[in-house]
Amino acid sequence: MNNLKPRETYKSLSDISLIYLKEDLGIEGLIFDFDGTITFNKKLSAENIEFIDKAKAMGFKVSVLSNNYHVSKKSLELIDVTVSRKFAFKPRKKPFLDMAKRLELNPGKIAVIGNNRISDIWGANRSGMYSIYIQNMNNYFYKKHIKKQLKKDGITTVE
Repeated sequence: MNNLKPRETYKSLSDISLIYLKEDLGIEGLIFDFDGTITFNKKLSAENIEFIDKAKAMGFKVSVLSNNYHVSKKSLELIDVTVSRKFAFKPRKKPFLDMAKRLELNPGKIAVIGNNRISDIWGANRSGMYSIYIQNMNNYFYKKHIKKQLKKDGITTVE
């Protein structure tokens, strides 16, 4: 179960310290998951565009690795990411290691940022990459878990 444990957890991308990743950890590349990490409900926020632009301005190599085959070309153009792969079959190690080769970086110099503990975090950890979990509070499964817990506590109606 340790492989499912992220190195760091945040509520949003903007909470991540790029300076810490770069200067303290020596991270040089970022692999982002697409749905639920960069985009929410198929929408790309100005906040996430700004975060990715800041990362690129600081010299990070940036890419997108997604299991979804509906990765929006328009969204990739908005964040100016040319290195991407969709329908990646995460958490297999191969897509992560292939992305490291495409970024021309050692896996230990890459942070993977995603919202799924199995496909993103487990895949990153088993590939020797630094894992960062984005805890999407609007995630369907997260909401279902909260409602189930509230029901156990006797609360049946949530507005």
